[in-house]
Amino acid sequence: MKKSLYLLAALSLLGTNVFAKEVVAEPVVETSKEVVVEPVVVIEEVAAPAWSFGARTYLETEDFDNGSPISGGDDEDGTFWGVGVSATKGKLTLDLNVERRFGGDLSLSNSDAEWEATRVDYKVRYQLFENQAFHLKYRNETRVRDFSRDTYHSDWTRDRYELGTDFNHFNGLLNGWLVAGMDRDKVSNPGEATSRDKGWYWEGDFGPSFQLTEKLSLRPTLFTTGEMYDSYEMVETQIRVMLPYQVNEKLTIMPRVRFTLDRTNDDANGNKVWEYEAGDRIRYELMANIVISDNLSSFVGVAYEQADRQYVDGGTKDIDLIWSYVGLNYTF
Repeated sequence: MKKSLYLLAALSLLGTNVFAKEVVAEPVVETSKEVVVEPVVVIEEVAAPAWSFGARTYLETEDFDNGSPISGGDDEDGTFWGVGVSATKGKLTLDLNVERRFGGDLSLSNSDAEWEATRVDYKVRYQLFENQAFHLKYRNETRVRDFSRDTYHSDWTRDRYELGTDFNHFNGLLNGWLVAGMDRDKVSNPGEATSRDKGWYWEGDFGPSFQLTEKLSLRPTLFTTGEMYDSYEMVETQIRVMLPYQVNEKLTIMPRVRFTLDRTNDDANGNKVWEYEAGDRIRYELMANIVISDNLSSFVGVAYEQADRQYVDGGTKDIDLIWSYVGLNYTF
């Protein structure tokens, strides 16, 4: 509880206002006499920040053009369903997200997954500065494969430790996010010795935002990511351009294009295995945020990604991707 106290004598000595929210009763002068109103002591109670809560659920799918030839066709396809809760008090936010991941080309005729995984994220975010916040996140992920199915995936677990920040400086001329962290992986297959992999990674997306009209804005960003593990190394750079348009108070649409400038994947010895050169990978997205009520909103998106992966040992693989996302967010 914060209290503000006005003292007339203290002000006369200091010659300046050092207290917040003072109320001074000015002397009232009448024609026949002067009436001086005594100093008024004002005690103002400011309520402490209260906890606010939010909940969300979402469904996300990735379909590599119905079985593009990566490794075993549909091994990289996935359906992901998640739920999450958050609690905020003042500058502090606590967040928990649980996601179930199902691998393989799921359809009405093929509903059993080639592999399943559970991903749990624990996150603590603190608004350290007015324009910049920081977070710590721990992720535990466990994947279990169906060994009766033809898939290259193994039973696998990951522990991830992440430090990140999000920011908005210079009136929107530099805003975005950046994360870095460490992974500890363990791989196991029946009849084989358990193997371990470890490494570190980074990922970030940042740039300026420009308000073109009352409803239309432009957001070009630079996206960068890298993974430096014992078993492989990967680095990718993208240019992303988004044009958010506020249709009305309840609907904002956000078309975006992702243009990969370069991506390389090297093996454990540093030899290049495959790469994307400029223009080999372009993703076209259409997303929207819908305000349903004061407490409920929805985020939806669809995308098509055109990708031609160039292999060092010869050949190009057409790995086009169809992506979809539907999410609901509720605040209490």
